[in-house]
Amino acid sequence: MTALMTRLAGLLTVLFGTSFITFAVTYFAPGDKALAIAQARYPGEMGFDEAVLQGLRAEFHLDRPFLTQYLHWLADFLTGDFGRSYSSQSKVWDIFVGNLAETFTLAFTALTVGLCAAFLLAGLAVWKKGSLWDRFAILLASVGAAVPSFWLSILLILLFAAHLGWLPAYGTGSLAHLVLPALTLAFWVMSSQTRLLRSFLLEAYAQPFVETLRLRGVPEHEIFVSHVLRHALSPALTMIGLDLAGLIEGAVVVEIIFARSGLGSLLAGSVLARDLPVVVFLVMFFALTYVLINTLIDLLQTLTDPRQHSKEGKPA
Repeated sequence: MTALMTRLAGLLTVLFGTSFITFAVTYFAPGDKALAIAQARYPGEMGFDEAVLQGLRAEFHLDRPFLTQYLHWLADFLTGDFGRSYSSQSKVWDIFVGNLAETFTLAFTALTVGLCAAFLLAGLAVWKKGSLWDRFAILLASVGAAVPSFWLSILLILLFAAHLGWLPAYGTGSLAHLVLPALTLAFWVMSSQTRLLRSFLLEAYAQPFVETLRLRGVPEHEIFVSHVLRHALSPALTMIGLDLAGLIEGAVVVEIIFARSGLGSLLAGSVLARDLPVVVFLVMFFALTYVLINTLIDLLQTLTDPRQHSKEGKPA
């Protein structure tokens, strides 16, 4: 219970600090926010009277001191009022929900494909340690770690869209549009997880209990599935959780390159349009997602770690 309360206090501290820093950065950013709102609300207009700008400053509380603006925003945020977009005048929550599904679909598809490839490569590498499979897995993981996502995206577009014409290069709307962005992010997941899983599996095989099980006549596949994999899964869960959080945040670059709708494109467009309510909300969402995933992974790791159960079973 104490550990849970400590994690909760840490989560609230991170979120509060993130909100304050993000709001401060947007507040002290150069430029007239009222002018940006006016340009978005009245497209095509070249100039605006000072009375119009003053009215917008009063409407969005931009004429108040920094701390007053922050406390006003924080009070609304805590009560579920996330504000309205400067550009479209739509509720920030409605805009967020409309783009959430695309980003989560991309992230979970990439995570699933990347983890399946990583488990296959790492399992073969450990099963055939020192063989060509092992060297190939290490080489592929090293290449994947060195290749930036934006460069891989461009290569995939050139090959499968421009040269072969098999898949669309940009857009959203069908399963075909999902393939290239998901492969880009899945390659990153595969490269990071293959090296880690291989290391964790080799470490598990080096434990004394493996030889004991072999002496008892336990089949090799049962040792791997029931004991070695479970032993290696505990530390791997932490890295899988970090990759999931990284995928949600890393979708920003991929969604821009492939012109997909989603939170990444929404964040980039909101920054360019100086749509500060949307920017602050998305930054808070990314921070909350990252902290929550790490907290859940820590709790899950505690539950699945055999060493924790052995400690609990020992007499005081």
